[in-house]
Amino acid sequence: MRVSSGRTTGRVLMVVAALALGRCSGHSSAGPTQPGVPAPSTPTPTPVPTPTSDPPLSASCAKLPAGNPNAPCQVGSSDFQATVDQAIRTLQGEQPQIFNGDQVLSTGAYYVGLIKILDRQGICAVDDGEELAVTNTPNYNEQFHVLTSKNIARFGPQSYRTTCSPSVIPIPAGPLPPSPAGCSLAPSREVACGKDPQGRYLSDVSAAVAQVVKDHPELFDYTDLAVGTGWPAVKNMTAYVQAIIDILTKQGYCAKWDGEELAVKQGSNTFSEQYAIKFADKYIRTGDGIYRASCYPAAF
Repeated sequence: MRVSSGRTTGRVLMVVAALALGRCSGHSSAGPTQPGVPAPSTPTPTPVPTPTSDPPLSASCAKLPAGNPNAPCQVGSSDFQATVDQAIRTLQGEQPQIFNGDQVLSTGAYYVGLIKILDRQGICAVDDGEELAVTNTPNYNEQFHVLTSKNIARFGPQSYRTTCSPSVIPIPAGPLPPSPAGCSLAPSREVACGKDPQGRYLSDVSAAVAQVVKDHPELFDYTDLAVGTGWPAVKNMTAYVQAIIDILTKQGYCAKWDGEELAVKQGSNTFSEQYAIKFADKYIRTGDGIYRASCYPAAF
């Protein structure tokens, strides 16, 4: 069907009018998709690097098959006595700061130091919580009591305890839990924990507790004070602990509540420290007594 010239002219006039109205409407006809105007980009967040696992504390242990925890043990002659004695003397020379004569000032650093020194000689050593187990073969291992109940380094035949055959070490360990939020260090597992002469993170942990008390009065009940201390009761223990962790994390610490104490580390997994920041499961705790122990390597 033919279209009359009048209708055609009308359509052209309507298009021209519409274009003119668009240019005068106050809205720019240019948009982000037009040539010459770049489209806004959404910034890509910087990925958080995944912490790499720490090397094994003893490469010598890593080369041996898992030990037999049910292996029988009996007293015999020692093959490693002189080697263990010399390792203690070597450690006294390398780390004199953890000794006062034969008095051990840091039990965690003591056991880890012995393990590393023996590892350099191709000998696997494991602290089982009571004794130092030593071997370089899956056929047997020897047990040594290298620290007295008064934290004195023990030397000589009296440190040898027994020989187990086959070897009870290495001791298989399960997977580690992931690092806490905000922590850039890989997970770690302690060998030994003990109280060092002082807590190196004490001032920062104490300041974090004081900051939470100041900034969050709503968390505390000052009508209920621990007898003889002035420590207020905590209304919400979870929020109290988390607030302390948040402060320490912003300062570059890794911090984790282990169910009983606050575990803290910074910079490396060489060691971590334990702090008791609550009293009687009800009140805050402050003062130098909140420092409890240092764990080597870090306990988390």
